Amino acid sequence: MMWSIGLLLAAASVVLLVSRETVTVSSEGTSNRRAQGSVSSPPLINTLPRIKSAAPSGGPTLSDYKNAFARSANYWRFARDTLPAAIAGNADAQFYLSRALEYCTEHNSLYFQRRGKPIGLDEALQYAAQRHLPIDIAQDVYNRCHEFVDHDVSELGRAPDWLAQATASGQPLAQAITATKLLMQESQQAFVRAGGLPNPNNAPTVSDGSDPRELLRAAVQSKEPEVLFSIGDALTLMAPSTNSDNNTTRFAWWLVACQRGLDCSANAEWVKNSCANFPQCAAADGPSDLVQTLAGDKWPEVEERAQEINASLDQGKWGELGLGS
Repeated sequence: MMWSIGLLLAAASVVLLVSRETVTVSSEGTSNRRAQGSVSSPPLINTLPRIKSAAPSGGPTLSDYKNAFARSANYWRFARDTLPAAIAGNADAQFYLSRALEYCTEHNSLYFQRRGKPIGLDEALQYAAQRHLPIDIAQDVYNRCHEFVDHDVSELGRAPDWLAQATASGQPLAQAITATKLLMQESQQAFVRAGGLPNPNNAPTVSDGSDPRELLRAAVQSKEPEVLFSIGDALTLMAPSTNSDNNTTRFAWWLVACQRGLDCSANAEWVKNSCANFPQCAAADGPSDLVQTLAGDKWPEVEERAQEINASLDQGKWGELGLGS
């Protein structure tokens, strides 16, 4: 199975989107971010919005923001509700605000623009069908993101800036996503140096001087399933190897993420994207069956590598995870 760089980022981006019920987070708070695993980052250019808001002590936790984002059917409302806490310095709010902004920017462009001009829902659904894109995801994008087209989004700030803030504060998911973007950027630069033509759609620019490998080593210590899933994608970009070897590594980390609590059901959006043209995997009975279907004849190697990853995670042997040194 061949995987493009664009699909790698898409998988990492949609892994957190799992249902449709609207839940909002309106309280502000400062994140009690762990000091362990925090990676320093250069000062962020001051482009963030300045809105005065009181920030009471305490506030939503990581799981609160994760659940609210996953269940939200309206990212415009979620973004506005999350903004005060992000401005107040809550790294989890900053990360999930960046996710909402990035998701709607990318998916509105993918589904609701044609020849650079916005299109309505009916035309977008027809256009998606012509390009063999999932119709149900196109409908979800409209529900979540159409208000971004009708409003001034400048008050919400920029997704890259919020991601950089969260990464600098040691938010594990932010670290993993930033590392993946940096590695993709490195891959594109190497491709251009080798004589290839740059593809701006597959080369996200990240203004960050961090070492992506250091970010991954810090993020993995959280053992959060979404982080483990993202690491599976990131590792395929870290060292040159055959496509088969890359898929074995990726699927092993995906299997570990599923085993440790990631939503890997047929309704999970990353599953819908991965299985859009592969109905057999969408009909899998459980996480192991799903990854086994994707892995094909590489399943024994995937299962063995997943066991090794789980053992290293349980024993805190971070140096045995292949995240660089």
